[in-house]
Amino acid sequence: MHIFFSLFAGGLVILCISINGRLASHVGLIQAGITNYLVGLICSIVYFFITSNGSPTILYSNIPFYYFLGGVVGSVIMLLNSIIINHLSAVYVTVLVFIGQLSIGVFIDYLQEGDLPVGKVIGGMLILAGLIVYIKGGEKDSLNT
Repeated sequence: MHIFFSLFAGGLVILCISINGRLASHVGLIQAGITNYLVGLICSIVYFFITSNGSPTILYSNIPFYYFLGGVVGSVIMLLNSIIINHLSAVYVTVLVFIGQLSIGVFIDYLQEGDLPVGKVIGGMLILAGLIVYIKGGEKDSLNT
């Protein structure tokens, strides 16, 4: 089930990037970001009240401040994706975002585990090589033009 949710979330990320990019081209980058996060906030509040039976018991006093940087990073990601989606195809954005996610994922695993298994390095390199071949395969061969 977690694998399905991961695949579904990945698909939704690209859908979200495409929608936000189109919105940004119509209303502007900052306005699209505000709209995106305002609608997300409203949905999160509704979800919170549905799942908590209306009893807000949130205590933020014991949470380190840097845990809140996820919202800042999310805003930057949304803004960057809204810019690039209007200049690159959705497939290229997907592949390039995945390469970035793969690189940071390996780094985070290394920091958390203190070790980087050879299998993960080889697997990551194979995925990276496959993505490069995929990108190169989409480019037109200059000899055929």
